[in-house]
Amino acid sequence: MVPKRVPSEYKPRYRTRKGDIATNVLGVCDRNLNFTYVLPGWEGSAADGRVLRDAVVRRNGLKIPEGNYYLCDGGYTNGKGFLSPYRGYRYWLRDWQGDNPPPRCREELFNMKHARARNVIERAFGLLKGRWGILRSSSWYSVKVHNRIISVCCLIHNYIRREMDVDPLDMDMKEQVENQPEHIDVVESSKEWTTWRDELAQSMWNARYNQ
Repeated sequence: MVPKRVPSEYKPRYRTRKGDIATNVLGVCDRNLNFTYVLPGWEGSAADGRVLRDAVVRRNGLKIPEGNYYLCDGGYTNGKGFLSPYRGYRYWLRDWQGDNPPPRCREELFNMKHARARNVIERAFGLLKGRWGILRSSSWYSVKVHNRIISVCCLIHNYIRREMDVDPLDMDMKEQVENQPEHIDVVESSKEWTTWRDELAQSMWNARYNQ
């Protein structure tokens, strides 16, 4: 979410679940923290699944090649091309830190590994907002201009990641954390995909305790 100032009559549409007025930003990144797809502009009240469906059906939208998938958080459905964590089990990285007990079942183990792998997008957005103050404060720019600003910030972010051998801001983020073939063009829950997730979780569980 990126803060946004809007006229009073539009505030209900832009109000997030936390009560903030913001625009929704769907972002995808690779393991090197480079943004590979960004869709800004949806109102803060829009459900994550709705934004994702819009991204997939757009003409130049998000592409998921067959045989590949994206890691996503619990706000999204677990379906073909999108692997989400188990709901109702511990998930966030803080759930595994300090004196918290280790995973007690395959679902918790899967969620822990999922959270660690998916944390790259949290770091990517953390770097993005840490570098560009305009993304941390509300602006009166029109929606069109505001969306372009977000997209341009992501492009420059990628340029910096590519050209700088060491990103000082990234080092700070790491310390905080430690402390075209055929594509999928529909987003829906899948029994087959859920079964595959169960098999993957069981494989992780077996590997952990058979070492």
